Amino acid sequence: MSAVLALLLSLSLSTDAAPSGAAVRITGSPPLPEPGGLGFASVQLSDSSLAALQDTVLAWYLRRGYPFAGLGCLMTAPDTLQVRAVPGRRARLEEVRMEGLEKNRPELFLRLLELRPGEPYDPEEVRRWLDMLARSRLVSSVGPTRLALGPGGDLVLVQTVIEAPTGHFAADLGYTGSGGADDVEGGVEILTRSLLGTGRELEITARRVDWGGVDAYIRFREPWIAGTPLSAEIRLAQSVPESSWVNREGELLLIWRVGALDVSAGAGQWRGYPPNAPDQRYSYGLVGLSARPGRRVAQGWQGLALDVEADMGRAVSSDTTGEETYASAELTARGDVYLGWLGLGGRALAGGVLEGEWLSGRLRRMGGSEDLRGYAEGSFRAGRYAVAGPEVSLGETETRFFVFSDLGAVETEQGWRWPASLGLGFRGRSGVFRVEAALGFPVGEALDRGRVYLQAVAEVL
Repeated sequence: MSAVLALLLSLSLSTDAAPSGAAVRITGSPPLPEPGGLGFASVQLSDSSLAALQDTVLAWYLRRGYPFAGLGCLMTAPDTLQVRAVPGRRARLEEVRMEGLEKNRPELFLRLLELRPGEPYDPEEVRRWLDMLARSRLVSSVGPTRLALGPGGDLVLVQTVIEAPTGHFAADLGYTGSGGADDVEGGVEILTRSLLGTGRELEITARRVDWGGVDAYIRFREPWIAGTPLSAEIRLAQSVPESSWVNREGELLLIWRVGALDVSAGAGQWRGYPPNAPDQRYSYGLVGLSARPGRRVAQGWQGLALDVEADMGRAVSSDTTGEETYASAELTARGDVYLGWLGLGGRALAGGVLEGEWLSGRLRRMGGSEDLRGYAEGSFRAGRYAVAGPEVSLGETETRFFVFSDLGAVETEQGWRWPASLGLGFRGRSGVFRVEAALGFPVGEALDRGRVYLQAVAEVL
């Protein structure tokens, strides 16, 4: 308040000649915005408006790491107030405090901040950190950011976050109306993105297959090894492509986080055990990219989710007499934009064998809620494929009705197929529960071949 008193004292010398309002001129280093940008193109010569001017300028400096700024003011003309701002000492970051955390440890979020205690406070580093927090799957929303003076005389950054669910339990079911036992499919999934609050990810899925047996998948990620953005991931999978046939696969990857991009590289081995035929083997290296540019809105994630992965190695199959080079790749993408009630988006999938004879056990099984709605899982076994699934949805929140179309180009061992389906569905949220139900109809087939899909997710708070 001493600065305000000095300001009022200097103004009182000329208030008899000054009008009730005056234009504002502000100078200082670092340069301040134009007074209009601060909301003070002019100011009323009163205690409250002058105090508001001081608070605005000092807050501007505080956000940039200058908590000891001061103001000097002079009426240079009867209708002009000249304000000279002096920034004072630039403060260092003394401490970062996280508020609102109940399920995750603070270091999960602090490790994303490149600014360290003891370094000069940099608002651009803080802004980049807040952007990364907003994209984190562990954060539902980023709360207010506050700055305060710490006991050491430097800045304490206090950040509030609203945590997102750390995982879920999901179950899904697919059914075709003809009524046969083989027309029912389903699976379960357990996912945690922060095991015991440490940021470790664990995913376990299991799916029943029509011809007997279970497809299973386990993935575990150890994040930020030795305090660096380097993570390690192990994947183990078993699939049953047809009766009396089992495939098993294991992969180990290293993942480097670059901003919002994950870059991965690793190696894996696949073994296929077909009935009445020699084993198939494939040892390979793989690389991948994963990115999620966008932001959360009331309707969900607005933006893009993109994953690309490619592998190459040496394969031995029952159709060849020795090892040969084999390579494959897959791209998956999901994009959405919301314009009030209207949502426009969809998904895309493309990939397959790039080089080498097809390994029959590694042909991608297509159909079902993940790629071709309206078709049962395993309707196609593809060596190369491309699927586009445009979608239009209606609703102001995550509870929405939608219509979709899945259009595919699938190369099988019998040649190219062109599946297409149309459908409609509903997805909604209530508390910790999310539900999605959809009905898809294969184009050109009888209506009783329509496929019903239901997925229920219970989120872990």
